[in-house]
Amino acid sequence: MPIVNQENILSILNSFNPWWQTGLVPKGYLKTFKRSGYYTCKKKMGSDIRRIVVMSGARRTGKTTIMYQIISDLLEDGVKPQNILFFTFDHPVIRVAGMDQILSIYKNNISDDEQFYMFVDEVQFDKDWTHYLKMAYDMNPEMRAVATGSASAAVESDVRESGAGRWTVIKIPTLSFYEYCEIKGIQKNASCENVFGLHLLSRQEQTQLIMGLSDLQIHLMRYLQLGGFPELVKTEDTAYAQTLIREDVMDRAIKHDLPQIYEIRSVDELEKVFVYLCYNSSSIINIEAMCKEFEGVSRPTVEKYIRYLSDANLINISPQLNIKGKKVLKAKNKIYISDSGIRSAVVLDADIYTKPEELGYALETTVFKHVKDYFTAENKLYEVGYIRDNNGAEIDVAVQYTGKQIQYIEAKMRNNATVKDDNGIVIYGMKDIPGYVISKTATDYGLTDRKNTQLYRIPAFAFLYLMGRQQNQSAINNKAADNQ
Repeated sequence: MPIVNQENILSILNSFNPWWQTGLVPKGYLKTFKRSGYYTCKKKMGSDIRRIVVMSGARRTGKTTIMYQIISDLLEDGVKPQNILFFTFDHPVIRVAGMDQILSIYKNNISDDEQFYMFVDEVQFDKDWTHYLKMAYDMNPEMRAVATGSASAAVESDVRESGAGRWTVIKIPTLSFYEYCEIKGIQKNASCENVFGLHLLSRQEQTQLIMGLSDLQIHLMRYLQLGGFPELVKTEDTAYAQTLIREDVMDRAIKHDLPQIYEIRSVDELEKVFVYLCYNSSSIINIEAMCKEFEGVSRPTVEKYIRYLSDANLINISPQLNIKGKKVLKAKNKIYISDSGIRSAVVLDADIYTKPEELGYALETTVFKHVKDYFTAENKLYEVGYIRDNNGAEIDVAVQYTGKQIQYIEAKMRNNATVKDDNGIVIYGMKDIPGYVISKTATDYGLTDRKNTQLYRIPAFAFLYLMGRQQNQSAINNKAADNQ
């Protein structure tokens, strides 16, 4: 008896779609808190301009949960349960059958209504997914579709090759610090419309805002240690959490996902490159040094593996940006592990509680992640990277919009750490826009004049919380505006 037959597929689809029998999404599939990605995805899916929405991000970041939340909303809005189809290419039989056969069996046996919703998980494991999804899109003008993929570049490349006009790609990163606090049940009334406008508030307003958030400091340390993986937020077992990150995020991507997508022959080499980057996170990457570290591994191979790791959302690449319009020759990238929890799970002696340098690495990694996620979520014209001149003067995080400087940020996770005059954020500071210096303690905040610029110091817990909250609120407001 063949494995791929109608009876088997219907049995699998019934297990994937319990609402066909109950009319409800099981409570265990849902989370009360809704992330900014949920609002963005729902807005794009319900737009008058019909698009296939693709959520891209690392494993264990909550993409599937967002789909279940949207399915639950559709059921509450009165959509017929049989008109909602969910399946995942993580299942071997689904992979063998392919999207075309799955959809055909669904239409012939479950629902042949013209208007239906299709949710497809882990599409990167079907090499022809864009072809069949595009065909389904063209043949079913009333269909709405959402897909997820754990390999961003592979998914986005497939989308580009299939032609523009049908697709919207949304990045789903690990939790922001604000989202982490919300899931943990820590809620604050303190907010501001623009975190980069805090310096415009009165000293009294700044004090009230920052002191109202000061008890988040201890939660930030835990967040920096375990990272932003939703299912690990409430665990107290650090060893278990780090094992889960290594096995379900790192090993799954390196030993299963990437080799299957790119036909990688030497998984050991790929893993060595990743571990090397974990130990050198937040550093300017030296490809020559890496090649010497791994005897017999060529420069093109190392560069290829770095692209693959970025594709799997295990690392973030911070490009060296132009300085005031001057193009940088032989620019070198910085590499950050995409989430501080991943690095902690690999570098087990990276104790942020006792080692200030480890705390600094974790903070800079997290600041870059928050700034990048915020600025590039809705507008790809923003570029987030770093600045470094020929004399070594550097700015940790810089934001540019079509080549124009927008914001400079420096991470200083030491008590009352000074910013010297030869620091890049002072040398290249903008006259009208203060550079932001991320500080450690709750009392280390405020605006100071420095040469031809100003610096605004703000505690890390306040900066990260407010930035995450601002991104979440922006997504809610954009959706609400669309519904008016």
